[in-house]
Amino acid sequence: MQASHLNKIIFSCILYLGIWQNANCQIDTKQISKADSLFKTNQLLEAEKIYLQFYNPRYKEIENIKFKLAFIAKEKNDWANEIYYLSSIQAENAKPSISQRLNQISQKHQLGGYEMDFVDQLIWIYFAFFPYIMGFLLSIAMYAAIILIYKKQKNRKSPSAYIYSLSLYLGFIFLFANFPSFLNFGIITKNKVYLREFSSSAAPVAKILSQGNRVTHWYKKDIWTLCYYEGNVGYIKTEDYLPIN
Repeated sequence: MQASHLNKIIFSCILYLGIWQNANCQIDTKQISKADSLFKTNQLLEAEKIYLQFYNPRYKEIENIKFKLAFIAKEKNDWANEIYYLSSIQAENAKPSISQRLNQISQKHQLGGYEMDFVDQLIWIYFAFFPYIMGFLLSIAMYAAIILIYKKQKNRKSPSAYIYSLSLYLGFIFLFANFPSFLNFGIITKNKVYLREFSSSAAPVAKILSQGNRVTHWYKKDIWTLCYYEGNVGYIKTEDYLPIN
């Protein structure tokens, strides 16, 4: 009896949470639809308030919302927020048009970290053809795995080098699939920030950064963050930049 009663309680809780979550999703969708309508009628400030109130990075239409927030920021002449939203999109789905707009803003305000180079072109290709490239790489891995299984069934010994190479290849596929996780952008929030050669206030200064400059950051060490800026790798204080993603 106690077990049956406990199961009923657990089922009721799960059902309640499911209904509550579904209701919240519906409310968010309705509000986002309202904001979209306001955006279409050029009521940008009202739309912006709703977008920011229900801003959720996990929302399926979050990229469209970021584009709209970037457009609103542009209309308000708020270049800092426009850069923030466009950089956030670029880290997950880089496109030439986004890079060009970021480059225009950076040139106008004399900012660094937004220049377009050969690496940017590789990133555009990555995002544009990712499904096809991954399909090709996985097909090769599957073919190699089938050969390995076939030899095992025939009691044939596979060379160690073959297994080792396949393992390295699978590791490469994993890194390739998770490449966007290395594009961790951050925007400098203070007028003068020192990029130091190592994590210490006494370390030599490799570069002086200004507000609005964009860095690529990787990992934190105490109050310091390792980052990259225009060919320079060093440390800045974590409080001196705003992480984008």
